[in-house]
Amino acid sequence: MNEASVRLEVHRMLRYVYGLWPDHWPDIKGVKQPGRPDLVVMNPLGPGYYVEVKVLNPRQSKSFKFDAIEDSQRCWLSTWEQVRCNGSYLAIGTVNIGNRGIWLIPWAEWLQIEERVNEYAHYLPYKAERGTLISLQENRFDFRLISHCQLLHHDTYKWRMPHHLEESWGLHPLQKAS
Repeated sequence: MNEASVRLEVHRMLRYVYGLWPDHWPDIKGVKQPGRPDLVVMNPLGPGYYVEVKVLNPRQSKSFKFDAIEDSQRCWLSTWEQVRCNGSYLAIGTVNIGNRGIWLIPWAEWLQIEERVNEYAHYLPYKAERGTLISLQENRFDFRLISHCQLLHHDTYKWRMPHHLEESWGLHPLQKAS
């Protein structure tokens, strides 16, 4: 499991559960735009989105470091967010653990989380438990802050968005063919 596998799972969800058209920019020949988010998601019935995909391997690191998002990626996400509110998202997927998770966080919300947590640390712990800074434990600053953005398991494909994200994207899962 790696970032490419998480990106593929998000891609499949967007394409086959919701009928969107996600493209991975580095796969498009002739496109050289450093920092461009991993997925540009075209919606044939509405606005499009940018999604930057990152991973956390809890076996190697107990937290997601804020500097894992490069400055050029931040610039793309923030610029698009300014032009189109709720148009940029950060997807974080866990890898190499049994009970995997993927979180799809609105970029503006992620920036607010970083601002709150930055007072104590420059990372978001997976779990603020023993061995974590006391201030992070006391404030419950860990992945619980993004728990409402965790993707749900889907019958046919692996994931689907929680209802509030479906609403903000203006989406409904595609109906299965009978």
